[in-house]
Amino acid sequence: MKNLLATRRLFLAAILATTSLAAAGSAFAQQKVLTVGSAFVPVSLDPALSGNGRAGMAIGPAYEPLVRVAADGSFRPALATKWEMSPDSKSVTFTLREGAKFSDGEPVTAEAAKKSIEYFRGKGGGFATNLKTLTSIDVLGPYQFRINMSEPQPALVNLFEAYWNGGMLISPKGVDNPDSLAKETFGAGPYKIDPAATILGKSYTYVPNPHYYDKSRVKWDKVVISVFQDQNAGIQAMKAGQLMLLSSDPLTANSNAANLPPTIRIVSEPVGWTGLILSDRNGEGPQPYLKDVRVRQAINHALDRKLMSQALFGKFAEPTAQLQARGFVGYDAKLEERYPYDPAKAKELLAAAGYPNGFELTVAYVNNSMSQFLQQAVGAQLRKVGITVKGIEAQHFGVMRSMADNKAFSAAVLNSNSGIPNLAKFQVLDAKGGFNYYSNTDDTLTRLMEEASNLPVDQAGDAWKKVYGHVVEVAWLAPVAAIHVAYFASNAIKTPPIGQSVVIDLTNVEPAN
Repeated sequence: MKNLLATRRLFLAAILATTSLAAAGSAFAQQKVLTVGSAFVPVSLDPALSGNGRAGMAIGPAYEPLVRVAADGSFRPALATKWEMSPDSKSVTFTLREGAKFSDGEPVTAEAAKKSIEYFRGKGGGFATNLKTLTSIDVLGPYQFRINMSEPQPALVNLFEAYWNGGMLISPKGVDNPDSLAKETFGAGPYKIDPAATILGKSYTYVPNPHYYDKSRVKWDKVVISVFQDQNAGIQAMKAGQLMLLSSDPLTANSNAANLPPTIRIVSEPVGWTGLILSDRNGEGPQPYLKDVRVRQAINHALDRKLMSQALFGKFAEPTAQLQARGFVGYDAKLEERYPYDPAKAKELLAAAGYPNGFELTVAYVNNSMSQFLQQAVGAQLRKVGITVKGIEAQHFGVMRSMADNKAFSAAVLNSNSGIPNLAKFQVLDAKGGFNYYSNTDDTLTRLMEEASNLPVDQAGDAWKKVYGHVVEVAWLAPVAAIHVAYFASNAIKTPPIGQSVVIDLTNVEPAN
C-alpha cells in the first residue's frame, strides 16, 4: 500500500510539473517579442558616445528624443510637445510634456533636460560637435527651456531628434553615474534594457518601461537586438524565423532579393552614400601621399563607379561622386561629370605628384559584410593604377576612432546618410566631425559652409551645391555609390515608411496582426 501511495504521489507530481511547464511554455509563446538583427556592434549604450542611425539601434528603444522626424521630414512630438525657433535661428524653446518619466521613475523636467544635453555636449562623443556653438540653456519653468547658440542654426530643432542623439534625454541619475550608462539605460523611452538578459556586444534585451507616458506605443513584451556582422548569418536567421527585422545593406539586399521566401520583404529608401574617405589629407601619418590633391584626384579617376555600383548593389544604388544623394539639398547632377573613369588620367596625376610607380595605401573599414566587399572592390580598382590597398579591420567605429588617434590608416571605407546638410556636414566635413578623423580644414570650405549654414534650409540649395562642389574638386573623399538603406522584414510585422527619417525607428514597428 505504501509503495502504491508513493507511486501515485510521484505520478501526480509529474502531472503537475508537466502542466506547469506547459503553462510556462504557453505563456512564453504568447509573448510578443520583436527580434531584430543589427549589422553593427554598438559603440556604447550611452547616447553621448553611441553611434547614430543604424549604428545607434541599441539606444533607440530606451531613449526618447525631444522630437521625431516623420518620413515627409516634418516634426512630431515626443518628449517635447511644442517648440519655437527664434527669428534669427539662434535659439529654440522646447515645452516638455508633463507626466513623462525616465525608466528609473524620475520625472522628465527642464532641469533634467538641461543636465542631459550639457552632459552630451561635454562628453565629446562623435556628435557633440553638433552643439559646438551652444552657449547656454535657460530653464524657463518646470517643463520649459531654451537652447541658445552663438551662430544661426536653421536646422536647430533637428539636432534634438532621434537621429542625432543629443535629444535622447538621460535621467539625472544616469548623468551622475556615467559608468553605469555603458551597461544600463536611463532613458524615457517605451523600453528599458534588461541587463541580466543582455550580453554586451552580442545581444541586447529590452522590456517595457513601466513609467512610459504612452502605453499604446508599447507594442512588444520584449525587444531583442542581436548583432549579425555577418549578413549571410543574418539572412539565414531571417529565413529560419529567428529574426523579424534585419538591419542590412544594399550589397546584401542585391544578392538576396531574388531568393527570398514570400514571408520576407525588403524595405529600402535611397538616403545615403558609400565610398572612401581620404582621411590623412595633411599627410600627418606614415603615408604622406594624400596630402597632394593630385593623388586624391587620381584615386577618384581610378574608380569605375558604374561597374562597382551595379556589381555590388544592383538596383539598390547608383554611381556617384558626391555626398548628397539625388533629391537631397545640395545634390548637383553636374558633379557626376567631374571624375569619369580614366585609369590613364589617374596614372598621369600620380606621376605628376611624384608617384609614377604608385604606393601602398592603408585603408580602415568596420567589420561588416558591405565594408569588407567594398574595400576589396576598391582595392582591385586602385591596383590597376599602381596603388596597393592594405585593409585594416576595425571591430566597430569606436575602434576605428582609436586607430585614427594612432595614425594607423590614411583612408577609410565608410558609408553615411544624406539629409539636411547643416547637420550632415558636421559628421564628414567639419574639423571636429566624427568621420573627419584627422580634423582637416580648408579655408574655402569653411567659408562656404558658414555661408550655407546661415541660410534657411529651404533657401540654401545653391549655397550647399557650392560646398559639395568644392569638396569634390579638392577630392576630400572618393564616393562610389549613392546607396539605399535596406532592411529585411518579416510579414509578421508592420514597418513605418523611412523617407526623411533615414532609418526605421524600432519603437514604430508593430505586429502585423
